[in-house]
Amino acid sequence: MKKTKIVYNALIVIFLLLFLIPIWSVKYLPLQDWPVFIGFSYIISHFSHFQSHFAVKPVPPPYLTGFLLLAGLMRIFPPLIAGKILLSIYILSFFAAFYYYLKVLNPNALFLYFFAPLLVFNNFFAKGNINFILSIPLFLFVFPFTIKRLDNYKWSNLLIIFLLSLLLYFTHFFTYLVFIFIVFVIVIVKRKGIPLFVVASIPLFSFIGYFFINKSPVEIYFYHSFFQKFFSLRDLFGTWTPYWDVAIIFVPLIFLLTFAFAGWKKAEHEWKIVFFVLIFFYVISPTEVYTLMRPDQRFLVFVFLILLLIVGFVKRGKFQYFFSAGMIFLSLINVARKEKVFIRLESRIESSIEAILRVPQDKAVVNLGMLKYYVGVVNPFVNVLAYSIIQNDNPFIPSYDWNVPLLNEFNYPRAVIKNGVIKNIDSLLHYYDYFFVMEDGRNLENQLTMFTKLVYANGNIKLFKKK
Repeated sequence: MKKTKIVYNALIVIFLLLFLIPIWSVKYLPLQDWPVFIGFSYIISHFSHFQSHFAVKPVPPPYLTGFLLLAGLMRIFPPLIAGKILLSIYILSFFAAFYYYLKVLNPNALFLYFFAPLLVFNNFFAKGNINFILSIPLFLFVFPFTIKRLDNYKWSNLLIIFLLSLLLYFTHFFTYLVFIFIVFVIVIVKRKGIPLFVVASIPLFSFIGYFFINKSPVEIYFYHSFFQKFFSLRDLFGTWTPYWDVAIIFVPLIFLLTFAFAGWKKAEHEWKIVFFVLIFFYVISPTEVYTLMRPDQRFLVFVFLILLLIVGFVKRGKFQYFFSAGMIFLSLINVARKEKVFIRLESRIESSIEAILRVPQDKAVVNLGMLKYYVGVVNPFVNVLAYSIIQNDNPFIPSYDWNVPLLNEFNYPRAVIKNGVIKNIDSLLHYYDYFFVMEDGRNLENQLTMFTKLVYANGNIKLFKKK
C-alpha cells in the first residue's frame, strides 16, 4: 500500500512538471505585459545604469514582490532565463498551495485538486499580470494558515501573520484586500481572532501613503451593459484561445456548481456570507478603477476559491476517481494546446524584436496600434528581452502608467488613438524618431506616410522612421 502511494505521488509530480514545458520550450514568452515587467525588473536589477532617469518611489507600491524577485534572479541569470525561473516558481507554488488550501480548509474536496492544472494558465497569466498571479498561490497559503491560528495570540504567531500579510500586500493589493475582508467576516462570525485581524490590517497604512503620493488618477470606467460584463466570464478563463479554454473548463465548472449546491446546507455560514458578498462586488464592479483593470474578473477568482470550500463530501468513491481522471485528461489537452500556441507565436515575437532592434541606441521609439497585443506584446522593452542592446543610461524609455516601484524623470507621451485616428501625432513626432506598428490593415500606416518612411515590414509588423 505504501509503495503504491509513493508511485502515485511520483506520477502526480511528473504530471505537474509537464506544465513547465511551455515555459521552457520557447525563447520568448507570449505574455501581454511580460516585456514591460522584464524591462522594469532589469532596470531595478541594474539601477546604477539608469539612475539619471529613474528614481525610487518614496512609498513602495503594493505591487512590488514580483519586480524584486525577478530583479534578484537577474543578478544571477540572464533576463530570459530569470523570467522563466520566476514563472516556474509561480506554476509549482500554485500547485502546492492549491493542495494546501483544500487539505486545510476542506479535505472532503481534495478530489477537486485537478482544477489546479486546468487553471494555472489563466487569463491573468496570459495578460502578464505577474504580481497578481504570484499573489494567488500566496493567498492559498496565507489564508488557511491564518484561519487555523485564530486562537493563537502568541507574539510569535502575531509576528508571522503580520509578515505574511505584509508580503501579500506587497505582492498585490487587491488580493490582500480580499484576504482582509474574508478574515474580517470569519472573525465576526466566530467571535475570535481580533488580534490577528488587527496585525494583518497594518499594511493598509502603507497604502494610504502610496495613494496620496502615486500620480495615477482615480479614474472609474463602467461597462456599457450587464451583458458585456457577463460576457467577461469568457475572458476570465480565456487565454490565447478563449473559446477553446472555456470549452475545456465548462463541464468541470458545471460539476463544481453541482457539488457546491449539494453541500450548501452543511457549509459553514462564513463561506456563504463571503460568497454572496463577492458576487455582489462582482456585479457592481466597474471595468477599471484607479489603476486596477477588470476588478470584476478578479472577484470571480475568489468566488471560485470559496466555492471549493462549500463543496460537501461526495460519497461515491469511484466517481471521485473518474472525475479526477477526466480532469487529468483535460489538463493534458490544455497543456498541449498552450505548448502549440507558444510555438506558433514565437515567430511573431521574433519578427517584432527584429524590427525594434533596428532602432539605434540613442533614438526613441513608440508603439502604435497593437490589435494583436494579446498574442505576444511588443514594445520598446523588447530590446532588453533580446539582450542585444545594453541600455546603459538610456533616457529613451517611454513612461508607462503602471504600478511600478520607479518614477521616470522623463515623461514621454503615449500614442492617443481614438476610432483608429492618431490624436497626438504632433506630440509624437516631437519626441520620437521611430514608430512601431502592429495592426490589421493599413489605417495607421496611411496616417504615418506623410511624416515617416518604412524601414521594416513583415506582415502586419512594421517600423517607420521619421523623415
